[in-house]
Amino acid sequence: MSAWKELNTRAQANTKRIQETVPETMRQYKKLQNSAYAEGVLDKKTKEFIALTYAIADKCEGCIGNHVNKLVALGASRQEIAEIAEVSIVMGGGPGMVYSGKALEAYDEAVAEAD
Repeated sequence: MSAWKELNTRAQANTKRIQETVPETMRQYKKLQNSAYAEGVLDKKTKEFIALTYAIADKCEGCIGNHVNKLVALGASRQEIAEIAEVSIVMGGGPGMVYSGKALEAYDEAVAEAD
């Protein structure tokens, strides 16, 4: 199992823990999430690009893995992820560079597993 797949598995297990503990809060969060990510003027891929930018700048590895996997499923290219990384570096400075590299690592592993 790749490092990013393992990270995503742990993040999903932690999310399940919180869902079991505070189910109503998590139902409401999921409702908000579904509304925010619904296709509108911005398509789903664009919204995932925005989410990945924030995940990198905010240094959330679980978020990076989750949004990279969604972007792979939506047909994002490695170059698109790299350009998201560029914006994230501007927004996140030095830490943005490190976590941008993590986003590319997650992309490479996700694509390799999809093949």
